[in-house]
Amino acid sequence: MLLHTLHFCDINRAGRAAENYKHILNLKIMSQKRTRFLIAVIALATLAANFNTLAQNLKTEKNLNNKTMSITNFEKLTINNSTQWVLVRGKNIEAPLLIHVQQGPGAPMISEANETENKLRLENDFLVAYWDQRGCGLSYSKDIVPETLTLTQMADDVIACTKYLLTKYHKDKAVIVSYSIGATVSLMAAAKDSSIFSTIVATGIDVDVPYANKFALDFAMNKAVAKNDKKLIQKINELKQSPIVESKRFQKRVEILTNLGGIRPGTSFNSMAISAVKNMLFSKHYGISGLTKSLKGMTLCQNALMEEINSLDLFKTITTVAVPVHFAQGRQDAIAPFSRGKEYHEQLQAPEKSFTVFEKSGHMPQYDEPEKFSNLIKSAVKNSASITASK
Repeated sequence: MLLHTLHFCDINRAGRAAENYKHILNLKIMSQKRTRFLIAVIALATLAANFNTLAQNLKTEKNLNNKTMSITNFEKLTINNSTQWVLVRGKNIEAPLLIHVQQGPGAPMISEANETENKLRLENDFLVAYWDQRGCGLSYSKDIVPETLTLTQMADDVIACTKYLLTKYHKDKAVIVSYSIGATVSLMAAAKDSSIFSTIVATGIDVDVPYANKFALDFAMNKAVAKNDKKLIQKINELKQSPIVESKRFQKRVEILTNLGGIRPGTSFNSMAISAVKNMLFSKHYGISGLTKSLKGMTLCQNALMEEINSLDLFKTITTVAVPVHFAQGRQDAIAPFSRGKEYHEQLQAPEKSFTVFEKSGHMPQYDEPEKFSNLIKSAVKNSASITASK
């Protein structure tokens, strides 16, 4: 068994990593005292993460053939000529397979596994796959050609990853729980091959991005005017001058919308960024190197995909799927407008569909109303199983 040694130089490495992530945390708007405090917190978190990694590596791996034991399987896959990573966990290998398809573009999923499970508690009932898609998180590589990052390619990757996991774990179909642009590509995948999916839960799905882009900045402007915040009004007007097709301006818009309550009501951009960094540092699979990959992956994916995403309109491209689809929509979502999502749900033809409203949520109901979100998944899977059994 390979053991990892913890060195005190990790403190310095953590400090350097925190400095590298100032623009993620937006530390420039904080006082120097608060900045030093955050760097110290991240350094301590890194040490804790390294101790956790050492402890985890000393444990004997669970036997996947023992169907009554918890399983954890972390592996590198080759998906459509791309190296990608997936983490599969669950209490029972006989349970249905559920795959999380993350939002973004460019956001990692494996680093969010612990927080996702703490909130949703799905691993008791499902074999849960946390997948870092092409170019995201641990699946980032400097060798990735930006032109290979397209929505069509991402949908093909969903199909390929699902087929691999179905074969490995001897399942017929998978449940897809997807978020934002991840929900979009999951629906695209289902339109191509419905045979491998039992249910799709589409959360804050991007359905009409030209409409949504205007909605987002109008939302921000209305909030800024109501607050009489002249600096914020100027920033929003600058974003309105031209399409957002590069990562820097995309992140600026995310920051504004988050701080105005359009992504997670009551949660600031800095709080969300710090939480994401903490999750990476405490993940046994990430640490500082994973954090570095994630940052580079977000920049790569956003720069490569935003122009295509800006023209996305599912009303014109996907009108029918042969898989049950359950929409989860935050009432206060400033990224994926509630009204447009509702209209798409009404138009889409599917063997079964539902539209669940999360009144207290913005773009991330899985975190803001986790119990209701978890119950939606379990109910959707149960209903789909009943429909299949009756045929």
